[in-house]
Amino acid sequence: MMKKQSNRVDSKIITTLFWVLFLLPIAIWAQENNLIVSNASFAEKIYLQLDRKVYTNGDTVWFKCIVSNASEHTPSILSGVLYVELIDADESIRQKKIIKMENGIGQGNFDLDKKMPKGNYLIRAYTQWNQNFDDAFVFEEYIQVFSNEKQYTEPIQNIKLIKEADTKDHLEVFFNPEVLDSLQKNRLNVYITVDDKKDSLLIRKGENNKYILDYDLKKESQLATLKIETENQKTYTKTFVLNPDYLDLQLFPESGELVHGITSKVGFKAIDASGKGIIVQGDIIDEREAIITSFKSNTLGMGSFLMYNPDRTKKYYARLKFSDTIKKNSSLYALPNVTATGSALVINKQGQNLLVKVVSNYMKNDSIFIRISFRGIELYEKEVALNQGFYQSLISTNLIPEGIVAFSILDQSKNLIVQRLYFNEKPQSRLKINLSTDKTKYNKRDLTKLNIQTTNSNDEAIKTNVSVLVINKEELGKMQNVRQNILSYFLIDSELKGNIENPGHYFKNENNMHEDLEVLMLTQGWSKYNYSKPYPSLIINPEKTLTVSGRVNNLFSEKKGKKDVELTMMTSGTFKSFYKQKTDSLGKFKFHLNDEYGKEIEVLIQTANKSDRKISNSVVLDYKKSPSIFFEQNKSIEQIDSIVEKFIQKSIKQKEIDDKFKLQFGGILLDEVNINAKMSPNKQKVTERYGKPETIISGKEILSKEKKWSYGLYSVLLFNYPDKVRIERDSIGTLHAIVDNGKNVQTLIVIDGIPVSFRDYGLIPNISPSEVTSFEIIEYANGFGQLYCEVHSEMSPCIPPFNPSYGNVIAIYTHTGIGLFGAYKPAGLSQKRIPVFASPKEFYAPKYETIQPDDWQHPDIRTLIHWQPILKTDDLGKTSTSFYNTDNKGKMMIIVEAISDEGEIGYQEIDYEIDD
Repeated sequence: MMKKQSNRVDSKIITTLFWVLFLLPIAIWAQENNLIVSNASFAEKIYLQLDRKVYTNGDTVWFKCIVSNASEHTPSILSGVLYVELIDADESIRQKKIIKMENGIGQGNFDLDKKMPKGNYLIRAYTQWNQNFDDAFVFEEYIQVFSNEKQYTEPIQNIKLIKEADTKDHLEVFFNPEVLDSLQKNRLNVYITVDDKKDSLLIRKGENNKYILDYDLKKESQLATLKIETENQKTYTKTFVLNPDYLDLQLFPESGELVHGITSKVGFKAIDASGKGIIVQGDIIDEREAIITSFKSNTLGMGSFLMYNPDRTKKYYARLKFSDTIKKNSSLYALPNVTATGSALVINKQGQNLLVKVVSNYMKNDSIFIRISFRGIELYEKEVALNQGFYQSLISTNLIPEGIVAFSILDQSKNLIVQRLYFNEKPQSRLKINLSTDKTKYNKRDLTKLNIQTTNSNDEAIKTNVSVLVINKEELGKMQNVRQNILSYFLIDSELKGNIENPGHYFKNENNMHEDLEVLMLTQGWSKYNYSKPYPSLIINPEKTLTVSGRVNNLFSEKKGKKDVELTMMTSGTFKSFYKQKTDSLGKFKFHLNDEYGKEIEVLIQTANKSDRKISNSVVLDYKKSPSIFFEQNKSIEQIDSIVEKFIQKSIKQKEIDDKFKLQFGGILLDEVNINAKMSPNKQKVTERYGKPETIISGKEILSKEKKWSYGLYSVLLFNYPDKVRIERDSIGTLHAIVDNGKNVQTLIVIDGIPVSFRDYGLIPNISPSEVTSFEIIEYANGFGQLYCEVHSEMSPCIPPFNPSYGNVIAIYTHTGIGLFGAYKPAGLSQKRIPVFASPKEFYAPKYETIQPDDWQHPDIRTLIHWQPILKTDDLGKTSTSFYNTDNKGKMMIIVEAISDEGEIGYQEIDYEIDD
């Protein structure tokens, strides 16, 4: 029976979770112990299968989404809404998609802008339910984006580290902010982080109109991150290595510490300046340089060695061996001090069993508890007695599920003494995926037919949801072999915090799989286990559908008491829908919407009392907060190997081919379209009459800064943009927005190109931020005198000596595009825009049913041949698909990932060849 949980969770959720956990196959332990559940096991695991990890701007990032429960991996029935974000190194969200999830499965994509700066980007995914668990179960994956232009100018260039003979070095950098912001004038904000030290500088344009940084550095600094911000708040960030010879050796005793007289295994990990593993070897020595043992890492810089009977009176060091041509910053690394008293937990694999050994030098004949837990669920607990500080037993690996298992030793008061993570390998428990093509060799543009069959561990046919990815093996195969896949994510990545280098590596080399997983558990898993801490409360409910929630203000009157408020909401989606409900006692409401697809839709909310009389109450929608963003800056260090370089060159070549083909056959190249053609008519009219804006603040940015207590547009400006605009109240109480760039310079307002009459200025502050698409400042605008006359025409005659000839213009653009009275809504009616599900985009590839001679004039050298994220096998476990090949010669790789309704997962790949 479960222990009683104190967390506040909806009763239906508890019921669902109980049955999910109850069905876990742990009968072998249930007869001896009660089942104890950590609430971290209530989380959802989120996995995104990306089509690749390297892109060029203008590409599409394709992804399949799987949301499962964290304990069993069965597709989740809790969340029907998934949020997927594309984030740059400035920790800014560039794109955000809301994905419809059906029985834990969904799909989506990001279209990368053709002018997107090159660099590394973070893709992350989360559900509202998972925000109960901090960031432990947020999916994260980094991708590289390169420019497919032959000539690409970077905003941060010519980085030079000048080493001086004295105690400091100098960093010289040239900035080209005009690449980011064509309206940049003179001042550039620069933020620099060197290791853990942060600094900010203001740089002005110098000789030859260049921005140059000369910055002092301490000797042996490792990493530097530079972020520039233009006058219009355009940003760019770049991280680079200062000390390419940097190497750090981290050491992890198996039981957390070295204990006097107790032989223990020690894991180690060697990393370079960018955090990548580096191959090392060396010796363990004492303070007299006597060699205790030797060690050698695997290809990822990890390994282990045994410390025999460590002595607390001695100091121990790891001494690395380097070739004469390689010089590192240090060759000696101190091991942790040996403690006088303590205990050790040793786990060793012996055939199909695990030898669990407990050794203590202070608990001689005490009773202890041995506990085994799996994904937050306690599987087994037994009280045993030490005999002269020693206990050991054998446990069959067949009785333990596949994945990360936590072994713990507790004292009589159930206090943790020591914990050790172990990865239990059971490849036979995974889905078996049989793949076959109709031929082994194909000609260019031939049709390939693929048959798929899935069976469980008992070779029984099983229904699954599979994905099919087909790539050019020569160009992307090596990256596919080491990048994250469904096995590495569900079995490792989702349970260990931090970055795991080359996760796919652990399920590719069967010969060294056990040893590599063992050292990963000793190093990465030493203190970074997602189930190691409890969460005090689960207060955020799962989100099954799109919702609109919020509250109605002014529900109470001093004279009449509480008023009943009825809400009517109309949506402007594909299907016009009407919803009606009453607020609760706190004025809160929540509408569950029908599925809507697109980018966003408009909703109208009308408030009324119980007699159906429209009343004036403000409606404030709840803001669904994103988790805090942390971008690992060492991920943005450029590392281009020959394979990636070849892929980039291929992408550039394909773009050139496509462009020439479009020109030859009458196509229009987007880059040739005049930028003015992209302007809205209102914006073009304002630009032509008053000039270009110096400051542009997007409506999305303004809306993101709106608080629950905000009363309108001006309140957001007041607290977030004091350096751009002042908000002042005149003698009769009207609020005015003023651009502060000179004495006695007036500011006038134009909305959607329509000048606002001065008598209506009192309405502007209350425009909802959700109505605004852009807020722009035009300093010393053209034709200001004429505009002044139009604005004040109803108040006083326009006499030239009395009207100013120069001033500033604030141009506000709204969704309706019809001026002030299209944006200002009357009392009782609130107009909002809300995001909805992203429309699924179909993967397009040419079909070559019939090929004409002229068709060969347009070569097809695509690297991504086929992408089919959702394909279901039938009751016999079978399904099939087909696709046309490209003009590439050589080997192609088919990758299939699968998950069953029971949570079984599988991965399989096969190759085939394209000849002439």
